[in-house]
Amino acid sequence: MARGDVVNDIQDIAAAGFLTFQPAAGVEVMITEIGSEVWTGSTPDFTPNCEVQMYDGSLTTLIRTAGEGQAWTRQLKLFVNNTNYLRIKNVSVSTQALSFTGIQTK
Repeated sequence: MARGDVVNDIQDIAAAGFLTFQPAAGVEVMITEIGSEVWTGSTPDFTPNCEVQMYDGSLTTLIRTAGEGQAWTRQLKLFVNNTNYLRIKNVSVSTQALSFTGIQTK
């Protein structure tokens, strides 16, 4: 892959499981969107039923969470690399498809 290439994935993730994306060493990616098969909330403020996290192998920070409509209305620009990478947690009670898309920046 090269700078400017699209990076994305979609997977079925069990309840409380994670879709993890850790770029190869030396690669950096800007995540621009998160997708979820299951949505929560009410019209017009539905949000993906998942948590978006930054993870380094031991520490986790929460970037966005289900039900936080205000956070989901802002454009996502989450930069990840091999050290600090993306985890999307399925907070649903059943398996659901989760996805992300972004662009390689380095």
